[in-house]
Amino acid sequence: MIRIGVLAPSDIAYRRFIPAIKKSQLIEYIGVACACNSEWNEKADNNDIIESEFLKAKKFQDAFGGSIFNGYHSLISSDKIDAIYVPLPPGLHFKWGMKVMEAGKHLLMEKPFSDSLENTVKMIDAAKANNVAVHENYAFIYHKQIETICNIVAEGKIGDLRLIRSAFGFPYRGENDFRYRKSMGGGSLMDCGGYPTRLASLLLGRSTEIVMSSLNSAKEHDVDVFGNATLRNDKGINAQIAFGMDNAYKCELEIWGSTGTLFTKRVFTPTADMETVININGESEQRIVVQPDDQFLNSAEHFAKCITDSNLREKRMNEIYTQSKLINDIRRLAE
Repeated sequence: MIRIGVLAPSDIAYRRFIPAIKKSQLIEYIGVACACNSEWNEKADNNDIIESEFLKAKKFQDAFGGSIFNGYHSLISSDKIDAIYVPLPPGLHFKWGMKVMEAGKHLLMEKPFSDSLENTVKMIDAAKANNVAVHENYAFIYHKQIETICNIVAEGKIGDLRLIRSAFGFPYRGENDFRYRKSMGGGSLMDCGGYPTRLASLLLGRSTEIVMSSLNSAKEHDVDVFGNATLRNDKGINAQIAFGMDNAYKCELEIWGSTGTLFTKRVFTPTADMETVININGESEQRIVVQPDDQFLNSAEHFAKCITDSNLREKRMNEIYTQSKLINDIRRLAE
């Protein structure tokens, strides 16, 4: 059993991650850490925030058991911990991810892996130097729905690929949300844009590159709030992606083939108890129902396998680098 701790009592850890790993035969939940005063943005006047974080951690303990660690460093240095899940805002991923790896702990990082390509390279180098596994939690990749879609395409059920379109966006969450703050690594590309980018590169293959992108702000924020990009592989097949966090909700994939089309909703965010539906239209119509699957459990257990399998570990590092480079290129072309 891989003994894992959670660095911060975040909402995503409470709703999705810990309920998933509590079902795992490979991972044991040990506890959650609250930042102490000196760790909270390096200030010492955040008593109300620190108390609020402790109350959140107490809620974790009441629901899932485990310990509450007083301070991130306390968790990182604990000999009761083998691996750490970091669900902090992206602007803090590099700082705390490096501390985790330098302590010899395996790192499961909530997406995105870091806030820049430069930092991603440094973190991968640190993982190799400290002989630890790393994982970026784009959990949807490990849902049975994605495997089913890839098999449909590979088996030629919609003919040869012609075009991929994917979109992920959601309504405005308010100016105080970390996603709208540059200092916290915010922006639609870093948040929702990473999902269709990751999916497009999976479907297009290793030769995927960015050929066009646009990033736009709104409501006087200092980060991009919506955007789009075109990706292309060496066969000339394009993927058009769009994303935004001041948008009507969308979470979908359409693949246009020479003999049919594939369409599905909730491609990125199905809950563990939700059926997903893949519709195929063309010479014949087919409705494929994918049974509920826990993508967070599957993602976490893939991470656990990376710890013991050096080949899988290396492959995962390459995937993380590729994703970070694509995100970097989207930003570079947009600028």
